[in-house]
Amino acid sequence: MDKAIITLATFILYFYNLGGFQVWQPNEAFYAEASRRMLFTGDYITPYYNDEPRFQKPPLTYWLVAFGYWLFGVNEFGLRFFHVILAFGTGFITSLLAWLLTKDLKISVLSFLILVLSLQFFVNAHYASPEVPLVFFICATLTSWYAYYKTKHLPFLLIAFLSSSFGILVKGPVAFVMPALIVFTFLILERPRELLDKKYYFLTPFALALGLWWHVYHILIHGRDFLNVFFAENIQRIYTGKEPIYFYFLDTLVNFMPYSLLFFPALFWSLLKARRELKFVILWTLSFFVVFSLIKKKIPLYVMPAYPAMAIITAYFLINSPWERIKRWNGIFISILLFALTIAGVLYFDLNKAFIILFFIPLLFLKFDVRYAPAAGMLVFYVFLAGAILPYLETFRQTKSLGKFIIELDPKGEYKTYQIGHFHHSLPFYAERKILRNAMPEKNSLVIFEIGKFDGCEPIRRFYLYKGSESRLFKFLMDSKRGKNFSEFGVCFYL
Repeated sequence: MDKAIITLATFILYFYNLGGFQVWQPNEAFYAEASRRMLFTGDYITPYYNDEPRFQKPPLTYWLVAFGYWLFGVNEFGLRFFHVILAFGTGFITSLLAWLLTKDLKISVLSFLILVLSLQFFVNAHYASPEVPLVFFICATLTSWYAYYKTKHLPFLLIAFLSSSFGILVKGPVAFVMPALIVFTFLILERPRELLDKKYYFLTPFALALGLWWHVYHILIHGRDFLNVFFAENIQRIYTGKEPIYFYFLDTLVNFMPYSLLFFPALFWSLLKARRELKFVILWTLSFFVVFSLIKKKIPLYVMPAYPAMAIITAYFLINSPWERIKRWNGIFISILLFALTIAGVLYFDLNKAFIILFFIPLLFLKFDVRYAPAAGMLVFYVFLAGAILPYLETFRQTKSLGKFIIELDPKGEYKTYQIGHFHHSLPFYAERKILRNAMPEKNSLVIFEIGKFDGCEPIRRFYLYKGSESRLFKFLMDSKRGKNFSEFGVCFYL
């Protein structure tokens, strides 16, 4: 009963207020605007942001957003809709893999909850970017392959290769290389003769052709301009960076919450006991951690495709291991930590006190089933985040209002529009036009300028705008409270 309640509540929470918040800048703004342009121009091959080609990522994420716009209109709900769908799809596939490995429904359901409630995964499921689509397709690739490995039903292998092609169209060759590495390592250890299966070598060229056609097209059309971006995005990061090799160990402790403190004991216990049924997901996890720890450039999102495997390992540990004291202390610590964070947030930002009362609900799980207490606590914490923290932040975000004001002043887009001072990346989306930056305005133009940095005209209206990265949510939150990193911007006609 407790599992069913948490699962249903999680589904509702994922859609709660999904379109209630502006586009987060800078990163989400690229996908919001480029996809809007795709929908209105009909050019679905080359993403353009602010009238400039954007080669950093392949087009599938843009297609998903454009499809969301087509269904629900060009708005924030349409922007994020398919990310939520793919997030739940990833959770469902993870639960299927857990069932294939263990034949235990409790482990299957708990794997689902651990994944979809993990901090990094939940946040990115509500934020238009390639990360959740990449995790979905890598998870689908590896789960389908494992189903083929166990059953020898060819459709599973076809789905695996097709999923890897879609993954390439989300974020490039890594979506093929990493699953291939995991499968190869697993077969070397388990069944080397299967590497002689001709179907792998027959299907690989087709999968690569389907996944890499976009890259080939842009190499032929744009040549060096495209290759320079591809090199910077896919090759240069291998050898440029200064983060320590243990970066992902520390990162996991935060971003895999609320079960992060259990993951490493779970991995250790699984290796210690040589749990054969977990061998595939252990290799999956270690492959991502080893490869991306050796790469110089380290970003927390790089190991997120390992989260489905990590969720299964952790769920298996929670259900089957005898280390009850660790489980109980984790449940108590996480529940109290989230409760304390909620109290601190309510008091510091002067938010609705009802959220403190609401948090007593997950504390009851400590009495009934400590394994689900962290999930229940995280669920209520996300309600607090979506129902209190984000609405509070929204009062400090005026870019959407600025964009609407620009449209009111120039509904037909007859004037060139400039921004002087800090550039706000979501403005092209909300103003529905190209915003010229780093250029001196021409006469007969519309100018948005940071007060004190342009004296060519008097502002018609002023807006109080944040100049930092809204994607760094905690810093944005603290800056909003302290009034740091904000400036007044005026709007005028420069005639």
